[in-house]
Amino acid sequence: MLLGCSEDLDEDIIDSFSASVSIASTPSSVGEDAGTISISIALSQPNTSGFDLSIPLSFSGTATINEDYSVNESLIIIGANESEVSLDVNISDDSEVEGDETIDVYLGNLPEVLTEGSKTSASITLIDNDTHVNPDIIIDFGSATGNTVAVNGWTNIEADSYLVVINSEDSFSEFSDQTSQLASTTYIGYGEQVIYNGPTSSPVEVSLLSSNTQYYFKVIPKTGSVYDNSQSSASNLTNNCVTTSTTESQVCFDITADLRTISSNQLANHEVGNFPNADPTPIEVTRELDLSPTYTGQAIYVYDETGPPTPSNDNFWQFGIATNGVEFHPMGLKPWENPNTGEENWEWQAKVTDQDETHLDAYGAHVTSQGLYHYHGDIVGLAGEEDGSSHSPIYGFAADGFPIYYKYGYAVSDDPTSGIIELKSSYQLKSGARTGTGTAGTDYPNGNHDGTYIQDFEYVSGLGDLDECNGRTGVTPEFPEGTYYYVITSDFPVTPNCFFGTPADDWKIGK
Repeated sequence: MLLGCSEDLDEDIIDSFSASVSIASTPSSVGEDAGTISISIALSQPNTSGFDLSIPLSFSGTATINEDYSVNESLIIIGANESEVSLDVNISDDSEVEGDETIDVYLGNLPEVLTEGSKTSASITLIDNDTHVNPDIIIDFGSATGNTVAVNGWTNIEADSYLVVINSEDSFSEFSDQTSQLASTTYIGYGEQVIYNGPTSSPVEVSLLSSNTQYYFKVIPKTGSVYDNSQSSASNLTNNCVTTSTTESQVCFDITADLRTISSNQLANHEVGNFPNADPTPIEVTRELDLSPTYTGQAIYVYDETGPPTPSNDNFWQFGIATNGVEFHPMGLKPWENPNTGEENWEWQAKVTDQDETHLDAYGAHVTSQGLYHYHGDIVGLAGEEDGSSHSPIYGFAADGFPIYYKYGYAVSDDPTSGIIELKSSYQLKSGARTGTGTAGTDYPNGNHDGTYIQDFEYVSGLGDLDECNGRTGVTPEFPEGTYYYVITSDFPVTPNCFFGTPADDWKIGK
């Protein structure tokens, strides 16, 4: 006799036998070529009921029954004196690229003499062993310069999307859904970087490349959840790079084992203002930066309050250099002066961030008496295409080697899915009247804190999104594993006023 869940059992049977039932063993994962696997069902003690016991199983999961696998029956029969039986599951070794799938197995309604044991379900992963064979993708390269390579597009195939990856070596990782696909066309200069992530062939221009250097590119199509990593790479060579032009912006990059070198003629690649003291003049410069900077946690300020920059007071620094070769300078190096004696007080230095402050133009910059064009304020000329819809790219490098970004970043620093916000500094205007040593108006500036001087502001930890040096640690499109970076903001200090790394000595002012 067969006892199922609807059988009326003799009371003597119920009194004499009962057991719990569990799924005893299944493989946790198998390949599609596994053939047949077994699901074992076990009682806590042998069946002494005198009847065959029927135990139904149900199946679900992402794998499809009778397509990805099949079972001859879904009813387990445990005979008299048996305690464990198995059911064969036949795995279909198809040729379709579908990714890994699961078979979920559950115990159904049990006979009255049986209760549920410790394990009433199991999941088996079917590992896809098929590879989609795509036609070869041909990359159509456009023009190359001394620091850029253009990709006009590539062969479109049957795919849902594409990654385009650059590397300084002909070596590429195996991409999967677990790999970061943040994309940026400003190349950090070394290693593998995604430069495009989108649905179709599209023009891409990669910048910040070293001159006379071979770079390797690879297109990786994605269908469903499967990346085709089998495509071949292609390469292109950058041209020679010079900084000798007297009329147009020129900037060159070079990477060695531990240094990033940036050379430029320091002419801007955007419109500039008219200045009363001089016209922008090409002045060639070469700057070296640490390729792997270390965050120290100890702020080094770009200015000193004891006196002007001199060979004996080398505590003043240039902050960094933009990707167009124009430097970021600290505040205006302009101390408060006694209106009667002309005596300087470097404890109060002028804020120079806004248009018309010491003749700043609409692009946040002005010139020295020698015609050196440089940034102090909001870089609206350099970052003119920014609209807050995506994370800013790299716009420069600080003297300590850390990257400089514009004000748009992830709402949560380490979460690229958290949305884009305008990052705010953590500085605020002090309240009340200025105080200092001596007499107001004679020894230090009179009046309330109104933003005229750097010292009118104070840092308040946690007030905004950024730290004391207008930076933070987080992921960026160029650094998907994270880095410390600085931010050019619209609010004070705009250009950071300190470093959390170690700047090289050649960035000092007055040496």
